[in-house]
Amino acid sequence: MSSATMVSVSNSNTTYLPQQVHLSFNHLQSSDVDPTCVYWPDENGPGVWSGRGCTLVISNSTHTNVLLQPSQHIRSAEGNPSGTGKRAAVVDDVALLKDQGARVTRCANGFTQPNSNPEFMNCIDIDECVENQHFCGERGICVNQLGSYLCKCPTGFINYGNRQTQCAELNCDQYETQPGQTLPGFDSFLSMLKKKCLVLNSSTLPGPTRLLPTGDVLLTLLVNTTDVVQLGLQSNGHRSSSEVTKLLRTIEISFRLIAPLLTENVTRIETNHTEVEIMVRRDKTPPKGPVSLTNENTQLDTTWETVVGDYQNYLGFAYVVLLSYRNLDSLKDNTSHQSQQLMSSAATVSVSNSNTTYLPQQVNLTFHHLQSSDVDPTCVYWSDENGPGVWSGRGCTLVISNSTHTVCSCNHLSTFALLKGIHHGQGSGQLSLVMWVGVFVALTCVFLSLITTLWCRFVSRKRRGGHRLQQDVQLHRK
Repeated sequence: MSSATMVSVSNSNTTYLPQQVHLSFNHLQSSDVDPTCVYWPDENGPGVWSGRGCTLVISNSTHTNVLLQPSQHIRSAEGNPSGTGKRAAVVDDVALLKDQGARVTRCANGFTQPNSNPEFMNCIDIDECVENQHFCGERGICVNQLGSYLCKCPTGFINYGNRQTQCAELNCDQYETQPGQTLPGFDSFLSMLKKKCLVLNSSTLPGPTRLLPTGDVLLTLLVNTTDVVQLGLQSNGHRSSSEVTKLLRTIEISFRLIAPLLTENVTRIETNHTEVEIMVRRDKTPPKGPVSLTNENTQLDTTWETVVGDYQNYLGFAYVVLLSYRNLDSLKDNTSHQSQQLMSSAATVSVSNSNTTYLPQQVNLTFHHLQSSDVDPTCVYWSDENGPGVWSGRGCTLVISNSTHTVCSCNHLSTFALLKGIHHGQGSGQLSLVMWVGVFVALTCVFLSLITTLWCRFVSRKRRGGHRLQQDVQLHRK
């Protein structure tokens, strides 16, 4: 019912305490069940939880005060003159048995019953590092602790401050600012992200690190910086494809570091130009079931299975992000130099699953039209695989649409929107094929017509030539 606590003092002579020792425990969960104070004696074996000499003073649903009797001792560790202290905790479902200590009918988390003594059931520590060698991942080092464990990550790997999750590789070089590759305004922000990344992956960072911002502060800075960048792009009249690609890539890599550091399960931030909602789950097992995120202009419907991806790579947390931009309603096509008008706000979807190029389950996005229109829009995403970036309809289909809303279904994740004035990538390919077939048929008809005309002329001349020859022969005979 509480965290285990170790009491240690500089006095090496703790075999007998002249005064009582008071401990106050905060319950891990609110409970009206009266707990029992226990400590961890290991004089006669590997160790068991015992209630001997530990008295409950007062308890409520959230806290318990206990008293260690002066006749009991805080045991010194063998070979350690300073003493390691008595290990005390509060365990529920405990009944005292005469002078034999405590009979525990349910072991606390991190402990188990060895079944060696049926009359006196005791609890021994579980070595999680032996029970499951994959707790910390392939590169993490598992360290067993009393009732728990922790993961130590080598340089280049982090567990985002949660030392009981797998160590994941995170390349801090991706937050390096590069001339011509970083949008103005993001330089200082990316520099801050890199410092935070280096601290988390245990790399040596010169200078003080105490003032580095938390995940919540970093998210606020990201949204504010995105606002400034959107206004800067808007002031240029049109947003070029390369500039939009830089913005979207920066936001994507930023979420990979920020989202796992957020303290709340659901975080929402709304400004005049950007709206973001992030949902984070921190479960020991991968979460399952539907998940939905909504803002003023867009709604995302997917599942936690899609968010997590491969369960073997689950890091002890999962997050999903929905971010809408209110000032990317028009883009300049660098190839045709024509503006592409959006019918909705653009929205970025980001999840903890790193493999989102092809999803086994479709994700649905419901867009609110910027203006009521009876024209069927095209569901598109921002594709930058083969150039500076372009809106593409590949992998996205329109489910249903009316004058105010449109539902799109896509088999991958990216930045999505509704576009008018173009066709799906697949439809464009079909149209192009039909056009070339039509041209081929037309040219064939022209060629056949020309051949037919020439043949007719040849036959006509031949007939006329034969008729004249016959006339000449008749005249010669006369």
